[in-house]
Amino acid sequence: MNWTPTHFPAAMRSLSPSTRAKAIEIANTLLLGGESDRQQVIEQSIAEARVWARTTQREPVARPAFVFPQH
Repeated sequence: MNWTPTHFPAAMRSLSPSTRAKAIEIANTLLLGGESDRQQVIEQSIAEARVWARTTQREPVARPAFVFPQH
């Protein structure tokens, strides 16, 4: 059984949508690869998705720290 964005383990509920999607992708890949311990699959996919989220954060938009008022 594959997990989807609307049907996933409760342990993934607290993840952001993008991190959850990555965790689901990883979990499904592990299951297709023959991993049978579902609890281990869930734990591993969450851990790997969190690492992925930390390493793929977007660069912040550069904004001026302060704009002087025009006189």
